[in-house]
Amino acid sequence: MSDKINQIQASYNPAEDRILLNIKTLNEQVYLAWITRRFMKIFIPVLHGQHPTNGQALFDEKKSQISEIEKQKTQLLGDYESEYKKPENPNYPLGESPILLAKITFKEIYSENAQLVLEPESGQGIVLPYHSDLLGPLIKIFSQALNSSDWSLDIDPILEVPKETTRLQ
Repeated sequence: MSDKINQIQASYNPAEDRILLNIKTLNEQVYLAWITRRFMKIFIPVLHGQHPTNGQALFDEKKSQISEIEKQKTQLLGDYESEYKKPENPNYPLGESPILLAKITFKEIYSENAQLVLEPESGQGIVLPYHSDLLGPLIKIFSQALNSSDWSLDIDPILEVPKETTRLQ
């Protein structure tokens, strides 16, 4: 993804029994992806800086604690009530049909330019920055979509977000 993210939406589709991830950039590129229950079970720990299969921290403990505080701050600052605004002239780099996400990989994980790559079995995927400015809002957005599903994932404690609605200074 070569441009800054403008909006992210995740909504549960009961007919598909999947979550539709919709990412729009400032230059009206739109990325669409389906997220299955299996993928979400792996993805949520990754958003919290944990290895998806063994639960170990991907970063050292001090950096993880700082990152957790930053994620909570960005969750409080986000606008989660506004409607998704469809672009006037959308460009779909991955196609107009959503890709089905199957793999998670990292690039430059221990650098300031860490990236999270969400990919289908084959073909291009979605490259996102792996930092708290995006991870906090993604956790909030996915927790809202999961509340609409009946997936009963045993990941409730890590989906918790701050209850306050005021901004942190």
